[in-house]
Amino acid sequence: MNGRRAKRASNIHAGDRVRVRKGPYDFHIVVIGLSERRGPASEARELYEEAAESVEARDSLRRQRRAAPKFSFKEGGKPSKKERRQLRQLKDNSDD
Repeated sequence: MNGRRAKRASNIHAGDRVRVRKGPYDFHIVVIGLSERRGPASEARELYEEAAESVEARDSLRRQRRAAPKFSFKEGGKPSKKERRQLRQLKDNSDD
């Protein structure tokens, strides 16, 4: 919150900048207003706005994760001989 680590009891005010991490994604949010009561998500969305850089960074990371090769080994456990060769080849190609 505002560049500092937030504690549970810290109060949020309009204009505060909050960074929220959810999995590999970061959300940089600016608080616009506060509500007196807990309400639906549609009302909550009107009380904050996300920074444009945050949206661009998240989209970029999403594209990178989709383009990354996905490996799943049969029946869990360790990879088969063929899968080990494929992993080795991928590592050798990434060093270029």
